[in-house]
Amino acid sequence: MAKHVIRWAFFIFIFTLPFWNGFRMDIDNEKLFLFGFQLSYEAGYLFFVFLFLFLMAFLSIAMIIYRAFCQYACPHNTFSMLLNKIEAKSGGKGKALTFILSAVVSLFMAYSTVSFFYDPLTIGASLMNFVMNKYFFLVTSVAVIYTALSYKARNSFCKVCPYGLAQGISTVDDKARWLTHPGIWITWGTTAGLVLVLLVGWF
Repeated sequence: MAKHVIRWAFFIFIFTLPFWNGFRMDIDNEKLFLFGFQLSYEAGYLFFVFLFLFLMAFLSIAMIIYRAFCQYACPHNTFSMLLNKIEAKSGGKGKALTFILSAVVSLFMAYSTVSFFYDPLTIGASLMNFVMNKYFFLVTSVAVIYTALSYKARNSFCKVCPYGLAQGISTVDDKARWLTHPGIWITWGTTAGLVLVLLVGWF
């Protein structure tokens, strides 16, 4: 029960981040938001430093605790498990229900995803009024992709999941050999180099 609650808590947290400016960049207005605060242009480097530090933490999780992210925090896994459960309980009749649910939830997830880069209110107005602009087409296109992933490819997506790929290049079975593992140097070295460049540029 606790694992179930944690999964959905992460799902809600991730897809509501842009709506309270927890983490968002407004490309149109050249604004950056982090933890509810708007960053100035001069402080913009902090935004990207935070992003790369987050990626490093993400890779650390992949290397240290393996599939814990998949079990407790992966939004795709959380939603896929719900759809699989519905189909298992309802048999063949559950196909139509899972498709409708996939389409509806995917539309929300697409709206949230695009809102990481543009103003959510502007996007919402475009969707509500069916204004055929870039926001409308971005959301509908992403929604189609999400629907396909959650309805058709939900049980095979893990094979190409970024987290899974990160595990593949950064996980070392023999802990004594981690210093000589090329994946460690490529993954961590590149990320650390980008963070250093951003820090130097900011200062």
